[in-house]
Amino acid sequence: MSSLKHSLNIGLKRTRLWCSDTRSNRRYATADKRFLIVRHGTKSSWFYNIILDWVANQLPEIRPLFELHQLPCRIRNWSSYALHVPWLQDPVQQWSQRAYLQACQLAARCDDHQIPVINRVDKLLNAVKSSGARLIASAGIRTPRIIPIKNKDEFKETLLGLTLPILVREDWGHGGLMLRVDTINDLHALQLERFSRPVAVEYIDTRTDADGLYKKYRYVAAGDEGVSQSMHVQRDWLVRGHNCVFSDVLKDEELAYINNPDINHVKLQHARQALDLDFVAFDYSYDRDGELVVWEANPYPYLHFSKGSRSYRVAAVERVLAAVIKLYLLKSGLPVHARINDFLADSQRHPS
Repeated sequence: MSSLKHSLNIGLKRTRLWCSDTRSNRRYATADKRFLIVRHGTKSSWFYNIILDWVANQLPEIRPLFELHQLPCRIRNWSSYALHVPWLQDPVQQWSQRAYLQACQLAARCDDHQIPVINRVDKLLNAVKSSGARLIASAGIRTPRIIPIKNKDEFKETLLGLTLPILVREDWGHGGLMLRVDTINDLHALQLERFSRPVAVEYIDTRTDADGLYKKYRYVAAGDEGVSQSMHVQRDWLVRGHNCVFSDVLKDEELAYINNPDINHVKLQHARQALDLDFVAFDYSYDRDGELVVWEANPYPYLHFSKGSRSYRVAAVERVLAAVIKLYLLKSGLPVHARINDFLADSQRHPS
């Protein structure tokens, strides 16, 4: 009975998305050449509605370029499309091998019709922790050593060549479980079965000498554009967006970061090219010697407008959205509207 209920729920989600997309396409998708946007009916289909809403409000003349579909989709007239963008959580095969194959087949059909594709799904594995660290390091940037744990006994006996402390986390996906192993007792108590694809990660101390805090910066690359999006600060080593330390001093420090070009723009663009991705966010810090350390790359970053005490980040998020739209237009060979460059005015002045 529960299986039937689950199937009905999935079917209902797909139907709701189809109805929503149909209404949206009838209202908006009127341009002669359009972006073929593809989502999945049951996997975060809402994730990038922020792009649609922002474009409708800020750049309404561009909204008719977006035509929405869900996998699998059948295209009758390929001549309508100038670009294909899969809005699908990376890596797709982590949550659905079937969706991955469908997305690859759709990209192949786009190739047949010479339609460019943004962030091809078969390239998304380049950004998983182990592959991403290797490729980013090939661009001359420090990354933590990341080694897949294939044999539990070997890992616990040798630490795979790493030294304590180390981190253990998932190789695929974002925001998942991350554990710190400080002692041999921690190592023996570690429950690797909690992970699907565990990797051992070199621990790099990134506390700042001035205040003893851990700071993580996010830079978003959309083609050749780069935007300084945010700075997260924690008292502990695990720096994520929730429960961050906040003060007027840290606010001013973050404003100085997001309101200026990222000083690592050129290096991080080289990293994007090494990953063979069009759109990707990099999370990075600095080690105790001041050297750049890139933790990971995210080709499907969460975008949202902060409220309350963090509302000063809105302009940075708008620059990210403008950079995304500029990427879509350039990739499709369509003209870039002047207002997009107005949003990007600050982020375009990158140091060489």
